[in-house]
Amino acid sequence: MRCVQEFSQFCRVDRNPEFFDFADSYWIPEDPATAKSSPVATVSYEAATGKIPIKGMGYKEGFAGAGWDSIWTDMSEIVRPTRDGVYGREYISTLTDLGRKPRFLEFSSETIKESSRTIEIGLPIVFDHLPDNLNSETIIKSIAGAAGRTDTLFIASPQQARQLPEDYWTHMVPLLSPSNISENYETILMAPAIELTAYDGGALELIQEINPTAPISVRLPLTKGADQTAVDLVKKGVDAIHLSADYHGEGWGDQGSMFVRDLIRHVHRRLVEERLRDEVTVIVSGGITLAEHVPKAIICGADLVALDTTILVALQTQFLGECKSPQEGRIRRERYDASWGEQRLVNLLASWHDQLIEILSAMGMRDVRRLRGDVGRAMFNEDLEREAFADILHRA
Repeated sequence: MRCVQEFSQFCRVDRNPEFFDFADSYWIPEDPATAKSSPVATVSYEAATGKIPIKGMGYKEGFAGAGWDSIWTDMSEIVRPTRDGVYGREYISTLTDLGRKPRFLEFSSETIKESSRTIEIGLPIVFDHLPDNLNSETIIKSIAGAAGRTDTLFIASPQQARQLPEDYWTHMVPLLSPSNISENYETILMAPAIELTAYDGGALELIQEINPTAPISVRLPLTKGADQTAVDLVKKGVDAIHLSADYHGEGWGDQGSMFVRDLIRHVHRRLVEERLRDEVTVIVSGGITLAEHVPKAIICGADLVALDTTILVALQTQFLGECKSPQEGRIRRERYDASWGEQRLVNLLASWHDQLIEILSAMGMRDVRRLRGDVGRAMFNEDLEREAFADILHRA
């Protein structure tokens, strides 16, 4: 409205504060009264329409903020940013590999066997495991249906898997503890990949015997020393590492003051220094709520991301208090048609896919796998401030 655009000091349209009540503090802008947009509204629009949110009024908020907002993606100077990738005038691949890759090309039978533990999915996005206090039969069915239609994966516990027909299991990654491997023989046999809550050599060997072609991931909380633990896991033969921060994107324990973007970079750099990075897939979850966070996480060193509370917001699920960790989070229990929830998650991924294609097109990239760890494609606010004010700080 013109009155709001030109005379904002006199006329203002605010969101009803109750709009933000169904999410927690991580989803609410610092100043809801003056914010032109919010993650809740953005995700809700994407889930309802499957379209890219576009506003013709221009961007009038701050150019940098905390967390992911301190990264700006750097577009190519020789490629005019266009929407060719979105409209199909050029092919840009979002295919992503999940699994272990051999360090050298050898033609022995053992190497061929090991190199086969890699699968390909259509998006660098999977659905993360939601514990029972943040899940329900309707939610898990919505997630499973959306994963099948979008050629991606979802992580679920064996108990949640029992709520689904077996034809959904072809896209399910069972989350298992080392102690319950033998109890889930059929689930492991049908799974495209398996995730362990913690590393156990015996459990790893048993899974490989049951399903030798499925890549095995180990969940690794982003705590102090996670970089060294990641190196050890790769050397022990793990195919993928799932780095998990809390739902607000912060590390656990002593790393609670660090945001997930910096924690990813620490692990990625350490694996590069040890010459192990190309052998393993790195999955990242925690604090990823908007489409722009996907390429930013990949730039920091991830291969793919896993969505958690974003699923709940897309399904219009009301949070009961803060939802910072899987243990303390609670939701209001509601029943709805699972096909409705499935379509909303399909719409969300369609919108995020188009936005990923658009940013890759603007960078002149035709394959999302080339973006991994390419920090030259991003500008970090703290680096720019250091360069801009270096002389002032030196004189001070």
